[in-house]
Amino acid sequence: MLPQFSTWEFLAGLGIFLLGMLMIEGALSKLAGRSFKRFLRRFTDRPIKAILGGTAVTAVLQSSSVVSLMVLAFVGAGIIELQNAIGIILGSNLGTTMTGWVVAYFGFQFDIEKFALPFIAIGGLGMVFFSNKEKLNEFAKLLVGMGFIFLGLEYMKSSMELLATTFDLSPYVAYGPYFLFVVGFVLTAIIQSSSASMVITLSALNAGIIPLESAAAMVIGSDLGTTITTIFGGLGGTASKKRVALSHFLFNLITDLLALALLFPILRLITEVLNITNPLLSLVAFHSTFNLLGIIIFLPFLKIFARFLNKRFTKGELHVTTFINNVPVEVPEVAIEALRKEVRHLISRIFYLHLNILDINNAPFQIGGKKDHYSSDDSIIEQYAVVKELEGELVAFYVKVQNQQLDSDTSVKLKQLILAIRYAMTAAKSMKDINHNMEVFNRSVNDEQLKLTGTLKIQQEVLYLELFRIFESKSPELFFEDLSNLKSKSKKHYNLFLDMAYQSVHQNKLSDIEISTLFNVNREVHNANKSLILAIKEVTLDDIRATDFDTISEIT
Repeated sequence: MLPQFSTWEFLAGLGIFLLGMLMIEGALSKLAGRSFKRFLRRFTDRPIKAILGGTAVTAVLQSSSVVSLMVLAFVGAGIIELQNAIGIILGSNLGTTMTGWVVAYFGFQFDIEKFALPFIAIGGLGMVFFSNKEKLNEFAKLLVGMGFIFLGLEYMKSSMELLATTFDLSPYVAYGPYFLFVVGFVLTAIIQSSSASMVITLSALNAGIIPLESAAAMVIGSDLGTTITTIFGGLGGTASKKRVALSHFLFNLITDLLALALLFPILRLITEVLNITNPLLSLVAFHSTFNLLGIIIFLPFLKIFARFLNKRFTKGELHVTTFINNVPVEVPEVAIEALRKEVRHLISRIFYLHLNILDINNAPFQIGGKKDHYSSDDSIIEQYAVVKELEGELVAFYVKVQNQQLDSDTSVKLKQLILAIRYAMTAAKSMKDINHNMEVFNRSVNDEQLKLTGTLKIQQEVLYLELFRIFESKSPELFFEDLSNLKSKSKKHYNLFLDMAYQSVHQNKLSDIEISTLFNVNREVHNANKSLILAIKEVTLDDIRATDFDTISEIT
């Protein structure tokens, strides 16, 4: 039976390690967020560049899961082509092996605890003293994360060394390497981190609990287990996202099965031909070798692989659009009605996006039914990507309808709907642009800033509830005066917030950056409100009598 303190020491080490990984991922995403996106877009226009880019980015972020989920969002938004997305996935598998090299070289050669403490000390103090300076705070968080990784490694290593003297694993090792392959797969599928699985395997190998062959098989299993994150990310998404998830799974499956079949020849190549005798370095070299081998095998067939994937999920495909699928544009009356419903679907999604950015409870709005496949687990980036994709499909459908023979009434309705789309997307972009500001506000330690942010949220919740009631009404023509009043109310909210902010400025309760950011957020929220009101006006105009046009014009 395992000594209890050893078990808790191992679990504590694993928890600290995963917490460190989470902090590093979050800090790097904030520090290099926009640069990271630009890098992916710029260096993924060709397959080889995509592979190298995926390798480099994953080596820096130390998480193939984060890169894979980001690629899913980019493909869903049409930013990256499927073939190049596959290249990034291939490269990310090689890039994630960097963790093993760092741990094998430094984690078992030094007194790790002494190595970790300066990182935690400097980073922890930095997080406290630079709490109001975002970049410095994120850099401090990065240092703490690095310290936690090494500290967690120390706990896992020492518990494994104790385990080696108190627990006999020989019966399990006797099942052979292929049993450890399953263990590695299950372990990584549960903890969702192939890097953590690699550290556990290295610790067990270092303690002499498992031989090199079993450790290698366990690493192969963890390599396959990491695809579970991408599969979950692609479920319920668009066809393009599903194809990327499938490409990740198939690449890893084929590569890992090949590595399993060539387990002993590859190990002999590393230990005898390359003469890497240190078992820890042999293991990470094995990990990098079979991933590199998979890339070499897949690279000539990327186009064929992409064509194969493009044929998947074509039947019964989950479209971002809900109403215009398979609607004949040759029947304009039917097409216009389907388009109108789809624009309402777009506005519903934008409502949902706004509520999530402002962290307002969406339950009273009853947005996000099963048919629309909204998910609170999606990031703001992913939600905005879906909105952009929906806009693209709407505009493409609009152009097809516009090319038909239309009477004057139908042409007017069509123009109103494209206006509604433009207004709705303007509202979405205005709010998306302040998402990072709202995240900063929510982490602020300035009570005055938190109070002002809270006031803004309350104002918006009241306005949204009234606006959504009109939007969902069966007789919207009855509420057009209210719609005009909401535009005036948004302006009053805007001015009230300015007055409160100026008062805080006079009392020296806000820094220069906080003042500028609050004013910008208030302006963007007001612009988003105006655009959303105009979008709702245009999409419901179809139900209004001609005599109401004068009333409606007041809103513009």
